[in-house]
Amino acid sequence: MRLQVHVGPDGERYVTRAQAAEVKGVSVGAIDGWIRKGYLAPLEGCPPRRLLFNLADVDAAELLAYEAAVRTSGTDKRVTRAA
Repeated sequence: MRLQVHVGPDGERYVTRAQAAEVKGVSVGAIDGWIRKGYLAPLEGCPPRRLLFNLADVDAAELLAYEAAVRTSGTDKRVTRAA
């Protein structure tokens, strides 16, 4: 399935919350968490039930969330536990 993105008049690509979740392989709840924590902000002027996000901002929010998880866990994805 190909993701349909919205292209704004500025040439930037925009996605909804559900599309952002699909692109990043996370739940919509995770996207909502990124919004609450200030990692991601919707475009100004969007109706509350139809939020749009710049795709580049979604990428940046994912990185911020990952870095916060690494900081708080004391490890990163590349470390595995011995069996």
